[in-house]
Amino acid sequence: PKLTTYGGMIFGNWDGGAESLDDFLGELRWYLDVMIERQIGGIEFVPGMQRYSLKANWKIASENFAGDTYHLGYSHGSMFKLDIRQLNPGNPNFGNKADQYYNIGLDNGHGLTGINFGARYDIDRELAKSYGPEVVEYVEECQQRLIKAFPKYQADMYAPSFSNMFPNLSFNDFSALRPIGFYLWLPKGPGKLEAWNWCGLDRDAPQVIKDQARVDWTRIQSVSGIAAQDDTENFEQVTEATRGVVGQRLDFNYQMNVGQDLLEGPEGCPGRFAPYISETNQLNFYQHWATLMDASQIGAQTGDIHGQRRATAPR
Repeated sequence: PKLTTYGGMIFGNWDGGAESLDDFLGELRWYLDVMIERQIGGIEFVPGMQRYSLKANWKIASENFAGDTYHLGYSHGSMFKLDIRQLNPGNPNFGNKADQYYNIGLDNGHGLTGINFGARYDIDRELAKSYGPEVVEYVEECQQRLIKAFPKYQADMYAPSFSNMFPNLSFNDFSALRPIGFYLWLPKGPGKLEAWNWCGLDRDAPQVIKDQARVDWTRIQSVSGIAAQDDTENFEQVTEATRGVVGQRLDFNYQMNVGQDLLEGPEGCPGRFAPYISETNQLNFYQHWATLMDASQIGAQTGDIHGQRRATAPR
């Protein structure tokens, strides 16, 4: 077996001849490095891990984090109507600012959604004022770490929002004032999965932020939280809908954004940039999955379904 670490996380592979983790992550590291580097003291986890079972296909959960943007304003509509300060207004569902956000597809089936270059830090700093000078200084130090470590646009991203590391490791990172969600979606048979959730915090964050993050996690992203309950119901109902008579009989429509030109991302930022409301990343996820499931394609490189030239950025 092969063992290696990245950002404090331990990765293993039973195949000693498998590609390295660095090669597998590829350009995804350009984005996840920001999440890792922003933590002044490194990431620590709230003790304990949540585990729960769902009657759902694991891929539905993974693709949700890779690219499902259009469910947010509807499935979570009631949540956004509440006066929850820690719902960072950098979320594009606030103020119809979807044109300022990108979905980014990467090789090996990885995907990120809700990427913005510039807004999330500005909003974090404004929110930090309600906590006092210590928290404002903390947010400023987080940003200064990124400025020193990375090129301009990489530092400007500040937080990589939703992302999924293919096949089934997802992240939720919007803000230095919110917890970082780590999710592992484990298949347990046809139409069954087990979810493992962790709540990550900056070890050196002010105590008031740590305390608030624990509360936010419990209320929003934990299995009992309002967002997670919305999502898990979706996961189960989408899976169930594909198993019925009509779902088995009819073809599904995957034409959303097919043929639409991709976007030009900021100079030096890697990946295939697509509109915030699109299914480009879902198609990228399932294309790579289908390639891996096709024995005749083992060892072949996944093609670029969009034919777009990608920029390669320094790490």
